[in-house]
Amino acid sequence: MTVVRSLYNRFEHLVHELSKFGVVGAAALLVNIAVLNGMLLAVKDKQIVATIVSTVVATCVAYVGNRYWTYKDRDKIDRHREMLFFFLINGVAAVIEVMFVFIAKYGLGEDSTLAVNVAKYVFGMPVGMLFRLYCYRTFVFPEGAEPEVVPAAASAPLYPVGQPAQNGYPALAPQAHVQQAHVHQRPIPETAGR
Repeated sequence: MTVVRSLYNRFEHLVHELSKFGVVGAAALLVNIAVLNGMLLAVKDKQIVATIVSTVVATCVAYVGNRYWTYKDRDKIDRHREMLFFFLINGVAAVIEVMFVFIAKYGLGEDSTLAVNVAKYVFGMPVGMLFRLYCYRTFVFPEGAEPEVVPAAASAPLYPVGQPAQNGYPALAPQAHVQQAHVHQRPIPETAGR
């Protein structure tokens, strides 16, 4: 049990982030499904348009949820730039989803409501979701740069060895394991004048 607990402690922040991302994604998914199927009932032969509209509405829901809940503590880049990145990334993800609907409709000849839902939600949505998750964390809601902490060496002296005391504090004696440089001195010859 301690292994599971230590793994959880190590990845706790990521678990919380993925949980929030999942809740926001589930809410956006429900909106996406409702709008898509509502539009498919209203206009039968407009599967691509219905896919695009449902994705745009769900993207707006996802932005609000991720900005103000999932990534609310992240370093905020310029809001206009953040929104541009967010909608650009979701535009690429929407193209991924539409691509699967396009393949189902025009490549396989399947344009029923079930076929469109399978193409969009079973194939397109998971690929788009992985793309979004990576890009949100990297470009849209990046973590703030953490200051670099450099630990002091335990054996490093506070004052350079051999330096006089400063501000009333004595210089430290050299550590036992630190080798001192050997200075070769010539013996002083005895002088006759003693």
